[in-house]
Amino acid sequence: MQLPKHLKIAGGCSAAAIFGVLFGWVIFPTILKSQLKKEMTLSKKTDVRKMWEKIPFALDFKVYLFNYTNPDEVHKGALPIVKEIGPYHFEEWKEKVEVEEHDDTDTIDYKRRDTFIFNKMLSGPGLTGEEVIVLPNVFMMGIISKVYIEKPAMLNMIGKAINSIYDNPTSIFSSVNVMDLLFRGTIINCNQNEFAPKAVCTALKKEGADKLIYEPNNQYRFSLFGKRNGTVDSQVVTVKRGMKNVMDVGKVVALDGKTEQDIWRDQCNELIGTDGTVFPPFLTEFDRLESFSTELCRTFKPWYQKKTSYNGIKTNRYIANIGDLANDPELQCYCDEPSSCPPKGLMNMAKCMGVQMFASLPHFYGCEQNIINNVKGLNPDVNEHEIVIDFEPITGTPMVAKQRVQLSMQLLKTDKIELCKNLPDVISPLFWIEEGIALNKTFVNMLKHQLFLPKRIVGVVRWLLVSSGLLGLLACLVFHFKDNIMRFAVSDPVAATKVNPEAEQKDNSILEPAKIEI
Repeated sequence: MQLPKHLKIAGGCSAAAIFGVLFGWVIFPTILKSQLKKEMTLSKKTDVRKMWEKIPFALDFKVYLFNYTNPDEVHKGALPIVKEIGPYHFEEWKEKVEVEEHDDTDTIDYKRRDTFIFNKMLSGPGLTGEEVIVLPNVFMMGIISKVYIEKPAMLNMIGKAINSIYDNPTSIFSSVNVMDLLFRGTIINCNQNEFAPKAVCTALKKEGADKLIYEPNNQYRFSLFGKRNGTVDSQVVTVKRGMKNVMDVGKVVALDGKTEQDIWRDQCNELIGTDGTVFPPFLTEFDRLESFSTELCRTFKPWYQKKTSYNGIKTNRYIANIGDLANDPELQCYCDEPSSCPPKGLMNMAKCMGVQMFASLPHFYGCEQNIINNVKGLNPDVNEHEIVIDFEPITGTPMVAKQRVQLSMQLLKTDKIELCKNLPDVISPLFWIEEGIALNKTFVNMLKHQLFLPKRIVGVVRWLLVSSGLLGLLACLVFHFKDNIMRFAVSDPVAATKVNPEAEQKDNSILEPAKIEI
């Protein structure tokens, strides 16, 4: 039996609606997910791999220094007063070199090369990099602190060595040119014949090969970032390519061939998280991100904060901090013992950096109030000093990232070093950095056209198919049952409700009052 034409149309409309549901909510998402899994790996064929190897734009690298305005008073025991100077803005170009792949383990080995270029136009008003500021002599205090912790019996010899190397200094504070401190280097005069300075300089040459610049006549130069600038880092990092499992993409699995560190205690030596330059796709607010910092020798686990957007693209905001090592069982292994952990918001970097420094968020944001109160001139602010990353959740792309860290030193008080006899023995800031990224319009538009435009088109098409299918089906059903609908519409509803006149009269008589004869 042949179906009526309108029923055929109804069947077609139903099929369109069903196809819209299947295509829009099942088929397309499956295809998209499958394609993203291929594109988000570190395969040689993907754009992600090209950007991972050499980021095609510069990151923002901002340095803020603390100028000490009362060094003489601090030397006599007063609390330090500081004034922040900055930012000194640098373009940071990052690339991975000496890349070697291992198909059997789905991994890549690489070394890093970072190049910094000073950008005067984006730096603070009037800053040129040639300003002279006053702050604790980082190298001098680093040696004193290291020996104080590891070999306190040698402090007297260190005092003699410092007097020779720095020509009998009268303070642990020094006036230093900003660019010398950051990149060019400050002079350490190791052209000495006395035993104490010669022994110290010999140890420096052996242990500080990756931190010092060596010049003729036993002149060394020390800077904060100079040794990193434009040079290939010696450390070999091994990460997963994610071709076998895209959720493993970028995960650090070895450093210099070792699958664990030997710096901390227990699980804190584990290599957990990505290398921070690539993240797995399909992130949700329930996912806890993990990235491993080779500079700080530890894993960070940012947590979801809220929904955000960037240039019209929906993002998830994650935040992070240093943590409370003393009270968080998961972080206590970064200390020798739980009782030796620094106060909340601080982390002792001696074992990682080889010198007694403390990492925190800038201006001691998130630290205990007494740590902040010990230094005057600090203004911790959540908007300026928190670690923030905005991820596009489908691709796992960081759209905006501001990674911030401050390094501080203890103004160590000890009778065994004349320069340190009256210091206030507080943790005092030296500088903080912000390494930031904000995807430019080129890459935002690329992401929109390659991912979100097709998604939007599919979203419109699926609803058009579903709505037109349902409307067409409804129209066909109306047409099919039109005779019944018309009969119902033209029937006399009044006739059905008419009452028998006789019955009506009888009923009314009941309501009439009874006649009473007298």
